[in-house]
Amino acid sequence: MPLLSRPTTVLLLFCANILGSASDAWAADEPASPGNGPILNISGISPKYLPTYNYIADGLSWAGHLDSEVSTNFSGGIKQGSAGNIVGQIGAGYDTGKVGLWKGGKFTLSLMGIYNSAIQQNYSGDIQTASNIWAPDAVRFYDAAFRQHWTDWLNTRVGYMDVNYYFDVTANALQLINSSFGMAPTMTVNVPGTATYPYPGLGLLAGIHGEHLSSKVALFQGDPQHQVSAFERGYMALWEGGLHWGKEAEDDHLEDSSDNHGQYILKAGAWHYQLSDPGRYGLSPTTSGVYAIAEGNWSLPGERRLGAFVQMGAAPQDINPVPWYLGLGLRLGHPFASRPDDSLSIGMARTWLRPNPAAESLGRETTAIRNAETTYELTYVAKLTGHLNLQPDLQYIQHPNGYFPDATVGMVRLHVEFF
Repeated sequence: MPLLSRPTTVLLLFCANILGSASDAWAADEPASPGNGPILNISGISPKYLPTYNYIADGLSWAGHLDSEVSTNFSGGIKQGSAGNIVGQIGAGYDTGKVGLWKGGKFTLSLMGIYNSAIQQNYSGDIQTASNIWAPDAVRFYDAAFRQHWTDWLNTRVGYMDVNYYFDVTANALQLINSSFGMAPTMTVNVPGTATYPYPGLGLLAGIHGEHLSSKVALFQGDPQHQVSAFERGYMALWEGGLHWGKEAEDDHLEDSSDNHGQYILKAGAWHYQLSDPGRYGLSPTTSGVYAIAEGNWSLPGERRLGAFVQMGAAPQDINPVPWYLGLGLRLGHPFASRPDDSLSIGMARTWLRPNPAAESLGRETTAIRNAETTYELTYVAKLTGHLNLQPDLQYIQHPNGYFPDATVGMVRLHVEFF
């Protein structure tokens, strides 16, 4: 027991001391009061953000990582400048089947700490958010859930969790840093109450899957910033169906990934956000949307692997500031013969904007707002050791927020896995 508890305690203290609790800057950066106001428009980080759990003892496993990055807006946007971000997460899993209790059960628990030196959007001015780990300072429990596999084709999950762990996941886009590649902005920008990074929420999920087909439904609380509010502030209901066929992807490590394997993957989803009291909480109006994902994977000469993806999102109601989204890209694994564990990714994310909401938020005339913001991204992940990755990233953002001059953003991210 001391062998287990000592490193766990050290890592928890490390995250707490380095990342800190919610700072005074939180109150200054938060656009609304902590009581009943809306939460920030922040897209979710990808579900592969916490590495695969590693075995410790019978039924018990853990995972942990730390990401630090420097982001610089070289030109355009609102102003030139740099910002730093640090995010750390440590988690544990307990498998009931492996300890002889009952088959198919697993508890998960994780703690996350977030620190940033400045608001990144105050430099680049983009609505899609160039970095998917930027968020206000905080230390919070991020995942506290129970999953049960009832049969080979049926599973359920309940607890405090991130909706983007299970819905709107594009495996070939996971290494791109712009937030839109993690979850469609037609959901996250239009509904700040989406239960995803940095505010996961209480949810219930049920999924079925076969050899080629899968389907899942879920219900999440509508204002996850207020963790104890349950569903009294509204809810979000989601459905996703998937079709996958061909050889299973070699590098797929997503837990419960029955709809994220295969040479070819097609997925479609729909969501509905229901606000309980429109006049009380100042959150997004009741609205709905759909999304779709297509992916392909191919083997190339020299043991290279090529992945491609297309993402689409739609929430065309007039009340939504972002009615449409399109993302596409390529991922090349083993790009150089001497670098078998590296990967190179490129992507484009285009978010269409309604001029009136953008003009109102910026205090400008609607005629000054362009109809879309488009980001082009190039990123390279270099595996330095088994626990250390270095990722340089370059993004060119056309018409940030539909108004600001084209921005050029560069980032360098260091990813450390503890175990």
